[in-house]
Amino acid sequence: MKVLPAGARGELLTLLQHNLRRALNTASTVDSVTQHHSSGMHSIRILRRIWLQLAARRSLTNDASSLHPSLSDATVKHMPEFPLIYPDFIPTPIWGRRNALREELERADMLERRMHIDIPEFYVGSIVAVTCSDANMGNRQNRFLGICINRSRSGLSHRFTLRNVVEGLGVEVMYELYNPTILKIETIKLEKRLDDDLTYLVDALPEYSTFDFHMEPVAHPAGAPIPVNPIKVKMRPPPWTRRWELLDCKGIEDAWTLVTPYYKRKFHRTKVKELRKYDLIADHREAGSDLETELMIEQEMRNFEVEKHRMGSTKRRILRSAARSSHR
Repeated sequence: MKVLPAGARGELLTLLQHNLRRALNTASTVDSVTQHHSSGMHSIRILRRIWLQLAARRSLTNDASSLHPSLSDATVKHMPEFPLIYPDFIPTPIWGRRNALREELERADMLERRMHIDIPEFYVGSIVAVTCSDANMGNRQNRFLGICINRSRSGLSHRFTLRNVVEGLGVEVMYELYNPTILKIETIKLEKRLDDDLTYLVDALPEYSTFDFHMEPVAHPAGAPIPVNPIKVKMRPPPWTRRWELLDCKGIEDAWTLVTPYYKRKFHRTKVKELRKYDLIADHREAGSDLETELMIEQEMRNFEVEKHRMGSTKRRILRSAARSSHR
């Protein structure tokens, strides 16, 4: 049974109070004029119906408040960093690809999967290790450690890419976050970078993508903000896989100086203008989800946790943030 929003409940109570006052006025008129017996009976029926409606609404509100937090509580408990911690739960910003039923079913599967495997918090720029089942290995497991350079897609198809340099060769492995072959995900070092996409590391010097596979985990203090690594990488001499000098990459050190004269002349001939600030569609897609959608998804996750904890199947928490000591 659905609970009406606060605004709708207020309008309903106002309407009921208006009908109640009108019925009371009619009842007083009936008391003064006894010959209108039928009008008095009609007023009593109105009073009885309104009283039953108010009682039903009061009991429904009490039951809902005992089972679900109120809207004000949900607003207080809202995590402003929710889209960054859980980008897989954020629906696609392309409305033509939205499907409410599919998104709801996918979220249910994602929550069930998180009950079987601990998916820690990590960002683009964090050092992550993933252990997968591999039938070709002696111990039937394969572990890869690297820096997270990209996170893309939404729902069950959410994926992330790890990069590391192995014996002088750059290796990038793309994982699907909800792949059932993944046995363990570890956040070795929790941090952010200046950019949300580090795919330019493929053209950077190898030292910025080299990490020890036996690297010890770095503990993050509970409640401390997520550190941002301000390092700026140095690029190899061109040619590059993309024209990084045209992109607003804050993590690249002086990309324009390394560009060849040919591309510099080509850049001046094309007279590239700053048209990005006028692209409303790109602004809408980069804005992500709205507050209402985030609150709804957070409430679904809380209800799922409460249900699993009440059943005694697990004590694991899904909705959590490393930047907050406790989030309840």
